[in-house]
Amino acid sequence: MRFMTLLIALVLMSDSVNSMEPIVEVQSSLYKAGADGVTPAVNKVPSRLDYVYRAGEGKYKFCHHPCLIEFKGLLYCAWSNGRVGEDEPGQRLVIASSRDARSWTEAQPLFTDQQVKKYEKHVFVASGLLLWQEKLVAFYTITPGENFHEETALYFSESSDGKAWSDPHRITSGFYINPPVVLRNSRLMMGGEYVSETDRKKGRSKLIYHDGESLAAGWTETTIDEGDLTRIGYAEPNFIQRECDVLGFFRNYTGRLLVSRSVDLGESWSALMDSEIPDSTARFATGNLPGGQRYLIGNSLHKKFDRRALIVSVSSNQGSRFERCWILRDEPTFKRFEGQHKMDGWQYPHGYVWKNLLLVVHSVNKEDVAISAVKLKDLQTLRRTSVIDE
Repeated sequence: MRFMTLLIALVLMSDSVNSMEPIVEVQSSLYKAGADGVTPAVNKVPSRLDYVYRAGEGKYKFCHHPCLIEFKGLLYCAWSNGRVGEDEPGQRLVIASSRDARSWTEAQPLFTDQQVKKYEKHVFVASGLLLWQEKLVAFYTITPGENFHEETALYFSESSDGKAWSDPHRITSGFYINPPVVLRNSRLMMGGEYVSETDRKKGRSKLIYHDGESLAAGWTETTIDEGDLTRIGYAEPNFIQRECDVLGFFRNYTGRLLVSRSVDLGESWSALMDSEIPDSTARFATGNLPGGQRYLIGNSLHKKFDRRALIVSVSSNQGSRFERCWILRDEPTFKRFEGQHKMDGWQYPHGYVWKNLLLVVHSVNKEDVAISAVKLKDLQTLRRTSVIDE
């Protein structure tokens, strides 16, 4: 009996110790700031910069939340597009296509005027693209003009050719800006924000997953212990699947990303924990690289709301430990047109592996959309400093 009591105590002690172990490890001094005190002192990865859209006089001057995907031999890029500033009535969704990731068609509205007539005073916010049952699917949030209005909700539309789109179909209430992550068995995982005043008193992050054939049904909401809610504004969750679990990363105000893990494909989550990954409070991107590597791209800087540089971090063991990072973009950039909530910098990236490249689409000053193309081999080791010249 004494032996069994001791054994149980040891097991409980072991569980307690394991629960305190970091979910994601970071190599010591990986993100140590350089001379400016903000940007990590690391090398710059060679890249090629091309523009999908440039704001100008007589054109829409706000661009944000871009996403990339390949569909029927073409690359498609979709994003939020406003007349002047962010989240103002009339903000729409637009899409452009390319065969080479360099030359892009003129941006076209996703919907006809007739399709969105009842949403004339609403705001459309791009939430990503997905391939589903041989169709291209666009996800987006529609708000009545206030992001946390109780009528704010996630929608989707489908297209067979990337040109004509089905009418908006509502999925659930909430504010979402990240595309769904495809888990095992085709389960989808999405992370957004609660919007009603009542819900936001209980939590910030609204996590949902999907099973089934139809995107119009099969969505399930799950919960997470976020601890002190005052440290979280927009959580903007994003995910990485590992062999035995799923990692969740969350934006917040602490200066470091918060992390959680799920061992049942997103049905339940551990309480949020601190990480050593800098977070300047902005959307970031996660994804897979060949050979079991995982990436995280964002403004991993040491100053709140500073978006002067984009950082690519790479983990060779599925996201358990990040041991390499590079500066992707850090050239000085300044907005040309004033507007609500607009700010300088390279921001809100989305990554997509295409051929031998990691394509990173991002907004520039919240008014242009650009793509930084990085050769996959340059994320293994840095052997040269010249730009891509294919």
